[in-house]
Amino acid sequence: MDFTLRCNSLKCRTLLSDRAVVTTCSHIFCIACSSNLGLSKMDSAVRVCPACDTPLRNPDDAVETCLDPTEDYKTSVLSGLSPTIVMECAGRALAFYSYQTTQEVMYQEYLAKSLTEKYAMLNSQMDKVVHDANTEIAGLRDKLQAAQQEQRRLDDEMHKMADAYREKAKTQAHLHKVYTQLKAQVLAGQVASAASDDAEATLQSATGDRFIDRITGTAAGHTRLPHNTNAARLGTRNRSLGSIGPGDGFRGAQVLNGRLFSAHNAPPNVCGL
Repeated sequence: MDFTLRCNSLKCRTLLSDRAVVTTCSHIFCIACSSNLGLSKMDSAVRVCPACDTPLRNPDDAVETCLDPTEDYKTSVLSGLSPTIVMECAGRALAFYSYQTTQEVMYQEYLAKSLTEKYAMLNSQMDKVVHDANTEIAGLRDKLQAAQQEQRRLDDEMHKMADAYREKAKTQAHLHKVYTQLKAQVLAGQVASAASDDAEATLQSATGDRFIDRITGTAAGHTRLPHNTNAARLGTRNRSLGSIGPGDGFRGAQVLNGRLFSAHNAPPNVCGL
C-alpha cells in the first residue's frame, strides 16, 4: 500500500490525493494552503517555504503538480529525455518521497511521544486522584464507623433515659396518688372539724336557750306585774304573741320590757349571765 502524502502545514495536515504544490526543498502543500501562503503567485518578489523558511526565488522552486496523472501524461512527461536525466529526475523524486516519509514518521513519533507523555501525566494524575479518593473514602469510612458508634451510644443513652423517665413517671404518679389521698384526708378532717365546731356551737346554743328559759320561768313566778295601764297593755301583747312559758313553742324566747328576745337576740343582762 502506497504512502499517502499530507500537507506539510502543521495547522492543516490534510491528505493529498489529486493536486498539490511541491517545492525544491522537498515540501508539499495543498492548493488552499499554497494560495493562502502565496506559493502559487508567480509575481511575488520572494517566496518563502512555510515549513523550513527556505527562499524560493526561481519560478520552478514551487510548482503545482498532479498527484494522480493520466496514462498519457505518464507517457509524455519524460519522453525525449535522456536516460541520465530520467534517472536523475527519478532519483530526486524518490528522495522527495523518502524525505516526506521520514518526516511523517518523525511527526508520528513526536506525536506518539507527546501522547505517551500526556498519557503518563494523565495516568499519574489519575493515580493521584485515585489515591486521594481512596484516602478520602477511608477517612469517610472511619468517620462513618465513628458516627455509627456514636449513634449506638446515643441509642443506649436514649433507652436508659427512657427507662429512667418511665420510672420517674411511675414515681410521680404514685406521689400524685398519695398526695391526692392525703389531700382528701386533710379535707375530710377539715370538714369533720368544721362539722364538730358547728355541732358544738349548736349544743352550746341549745344549752343557752334552756338556761334562758329557766331564768324566764323563775322571773315569771316571782315577779308581780303592776295593775296599771302599761301592765294591761303588756299582758294583751303577750296574749297576742302567745304563751312563752317553758312548755310553749317559743321556748327559746323571752319578753323583757315589752320586747321579744331569742337566744340569738338576748338582752345584755341575760347574755351576761
